[in-house]
Amino acid sequence: MTLEHLAGRLTLTLTHDGAAVTHCHSEFSRPPLAARLLAGAAPADAAARLAPLFAVCRRAHALAADLAAQALHGPATPRPEALAELEAEARQDILRRVALDWPLACGDSPDADFVAAVRAQPAALGQALQDYVLGEPCADWLARGYHGWLAWARQRHTQYAWRLADLMAESCGGMPLLSFPSEGELAALGRELLDDDQFAQTPSWVGSPVETGPLARQANWVASLFAAEYWPAARMLARLIELVRLSQGSAGYQARAVALDPQRAVAVVDTARGLLLHAVAVDAHGQVADWRILPPTAWNFHPEGAWAAALDRVLPEQAEAAARRAALWLDPCVEYQLMIKDSRQYA
Repeated sequence: MTLEHLAGRLTLTLTHDGAAVTHCHSEFSRPPLAARLLAGAAPADAAARLAPLFAVCRRAHALAADLAAQALHGPATPRPEALAELEAEARQDILRRVALDWPLACGDSPDADFVAAVRAQPAALGQALQDYVLGEPCADWLARGYHGWLAWARQRHTQYAWRLADLMAESCGGMPLLSFPSEGELAALGRELLDDDQFAQTPSWVGSPVETGPLARQANWVASLFAAEYWPAARMLARLIELVRLSQGSAGYQARAVALDPQRAVAVVDTARGLLLHAVAVDAHGQVADWRILPPTAWNFHPEGAWAAALDRVLPEQAEAAARRAALWLDPCVEYQLMIKDSRQYA
């Protein structure tokens, strides 16, 4: 078994009957990698060994693992440098989506000049965003606020303004949003994660699938869009707001850990894709007995979650393109397999 397999698998299935989409289902599965590899280790040693196993969100995994291990012995507070590294990692992740994947999903080619500018001067992301994405200084764009951003989109001065304006005509279903949890909420999530073997595969909050990520973090700014069921536009605008804030050092990513009891602790960190949790349990000798990880992909691709809801109004002839676009907006942390099924073939 390769590390790619250990990272998890995501299968997306869309079924139609020729006239309408009849069922959508997403399944994220990940073997208990951490528990297998870290059993019997000291928590601090286990945390140090864990992060290199992940190709995606490596710094986020490192911080979550470290905080969970620390919380077993007392208060765990993230260092400012660790939070800065967390935001730097998220900035690169979101930038790749904005520069390369979004244009392709919208039927365009990536903006070669924007990509070249970012590669030539990574530290000058704010200037590149001004020149190729926003058409104005980042601070001025942020100061516009919700109605100003909609006006910016309708003016269509840049490719990205065009894309957002076009998305404002697309509606679909959505899910409740999960924002950064309080200590009490985190403790409840940690208990669910450690006590329920299925929770890491099909997590829920207050009995419902939820969406986590930039849309949840920027919900106050884009609430009118998703309240009107313009979820694709809400997700794009939220990610754009977040990328601009990350370029200005004002994104405010968070990390937190709590002890559940003397032998169990849980930590949560913000990532580009949403909330990442690590929960650890130790035995009577203080060695790792269990270690569980809940990535944002498990939230966003719950079998009855945001991906399935995004396809509730899709016509069969649009199914594959719409399914891939919905996956892009939710940004899974693993490769996915998409299956389109015609139920008439099984009748």
